[in-house]
Amino acid sequence: MILSNLVGPGFSYADALFEVASAQGNVGLSTGITGPSMHPIAEGMLVINMWIGRLEIIPVLVFARSLIYGVNP
Repeated sequence: MILSNLVGPGFSYADALFEVASAQGNVGLSTGITGPSMHPIAEGMLVINMWIGRLEIIPVLVFARSLIYGVNP
């Protein structure tokens, strides 16, 4: 939803969803949203999605939980 609000009216919600799924899967396919003039917030969001996709989502969630609550159960 963030990406679809930042890219403007030229792209649909499906284009933004495809772009996020492509980033999370580290595939490299694009609908044309990404580029040098992309909004910095959208770029940072896609970088985080690529990082989560590379490490897999469960280890990232476990890491985030340990940062918030500590390592004691």
